[in-house]
Amino acid sequence: MPRLQQSRRQRPVDEDEDVDMHEPQDDQYASDGAADETMNGPPNEELSQLIKGLVRYAIACDFSRTPIRRDAIREKVLGTNGRQFKTAFAGAQKQLRAVFGMEMVELPARDKNLMTTEQKRKAAKSQSQKEATSNAYILTNILPEELRTPALTRPSKVVSAEGEAAYTALYTTIISLITISGGELSDTRLRRHLARLNAAEYMPSMNPNDPANPTEKTDVVLQRMIKHGYLVRMVDNRGNGDDDSTTWHVGPRGKAEVPKESIAGFVRTIYGGSDPELESKIQISLKGVKERKPEIHEQEQEQGLGDEDEVQDDEEMQEAGPSNGQRRRHA
Repeated sequence: MPRLQQSRRQRPVDEDEDVDMHEPQDDQYASDGAADETMNGPPNEELSQLIKGLVRYAIACDFSRTPIRRDAIREKVLGTNGRQFKTAFAGAQKQLRAVFGMEMVELPARDKNLMTTEQKRKAAKSQSQKEATSNAYILTNILPEELRTPALTRPSKVVSAEGEAAYTALYTTIISLITISGGELSDTRLRRHLARLNAAEYMPSMNPNDPANPTEKTDVVLQRMIKHGYLVRMVDNRGNGDDDSTTWHVGPRGKAEVPKESIAGFVRTIYGGSDPELESKIQISLKGVKERKPEIHEQEQEQGLGDEDEVQDDEEMQEAGPSNGQRRRHA
């Protein structure tokens, strides 16, 4: 199950919350990259504190699924040392990889076709010859494949492990449905799929063990997925106001956390493995995904080997001629 790029969360932080990033922390977060500063840059100790602050800020933002924005880093972490962004960012990346098994990756720029009129105007004003970037990052898991086991990468206890697991499973399923459907899914079709999952009206809350609120309304959970950047909901104003004029798309965080490879693995898990027909459909729906060779069960392999041994034994017996028992019977 994806979240294959799922990250560990530590504590909440509001996107607009002023957080003191310069509190002294343990030396385990100190970066060896502090010696890479320029001649005109801050002293080693000051740069080390900037790196620690950026690590803390990244982890805090990840808890609430808030994008780690470049402007926020300059404002809340670097302060008057804005020119040290590259050095501090590189040092923070080194510490995140070495200590936490994570790294910051940039979110993809939002598709212009999914922008509102106001957003398109802002994008046109800031348009330049350089390729459009989001200037926002999230933390992703970089642990080796052999370490990505349920025992090691359990759902974080944001509110409850069960609630986090249910939320992850739901947005992974919805993102997979949208992607396999060509990147767009009408509201009618989405509701039909949710009905098959018994989630048309209610979904598990972030704390399913809470007797008072074990579930939440589906629209509330979908709105949370939009806020977190997993989904984008577009309404065609030229439509007649019906459900078909509302479409669902994968958001920037959804593309980063649930890539096509993860969706392919999710589909194979649902179908209990891979076979030529399934792999062919995956290649059509998810272009560019590595094709997996069809799996052969061990029992089938053993049966096949057993049949080959029996055929070989029969051939050897025929070449050796009739046995003593057979000779006696013929005699």
